[in-house]
Amino acid sequence: MNQYWHLLHGSFGLPQLHGAGGDEGGGLVGLVETFLAAITELLDSSSEWVLLPGIQGLGSNLHPLIVHFPIALLATFFLLELAGLGLRRPVLRQVAAWMLYLGAAGAVVAATAGFLAAAEVPHGGQVHEIMEWHQRLMVTVSVLAVVLALWRSLGGMAVSTMAVGLNLFLATAMMGLMVFGTDLGGLMVYRYGVGVASLQSQEESDQHLHSAVEEPVTRR
Repeated sequence: MNQYWHLLHGSFGLPQLHGAGGDEGGGLVGLVETFLAAITELLDSSSEWVLLPGIQGLGSNLHPLIVHFPIALLATFFLLELAGLGLRRPVLRQVAAWMLYLGAAGAVVAATAGFLAAAEVPHGGQVHEIMEWHQRLMVTVSVLAVVLALWRSLGGMAVSTMAVGLNLFLATAMMGLMVFGTDLGGLMVYRYGVGVASLQSQEESDQHLHSAVEEPVTRR
């Protein structure tokens, strides 16, 4: 990978476009030749770098790749819903409904990926407690999103003013829980390095496996 960046930023010398001083390597022809040589060298060294190494570095932990989409979709739903109600613009609420449907589906997928990741990613006991609270909050967010999406698809939100108020209350609760849940997720990654391969090796952290049966503490 280092060779790849060195090739692009160091070895890729760009000649003069107009060929100063009669240099045969200058001009547009020289530029094309340099570019083709760089591409050839890059292909020859393909065994030393991979396409999209960040995504491949995630391995089986797809949670970080998915989780941002439902967060953005549900936040957009909430803002459009507020704007539609405040401005009395039904079209905004219609767009908000589609954001809710997509966000609810994405939340279920992200929660599933999160549970799978929790069983595989090494983490200590202190992080495990944070992870459990993160799971509780985000599962609640997913349930609220699914409930709101089903209710909306059945037309329940437009029945009465009370129904609209209840919808707004549940949506506000969902957003509040999502803020706290995502904050805990960021805490695990950016303070404790959960899921970061260079910081979460088997030797450097006390692995807390969810599937393992904890031994009882013997008191003396």
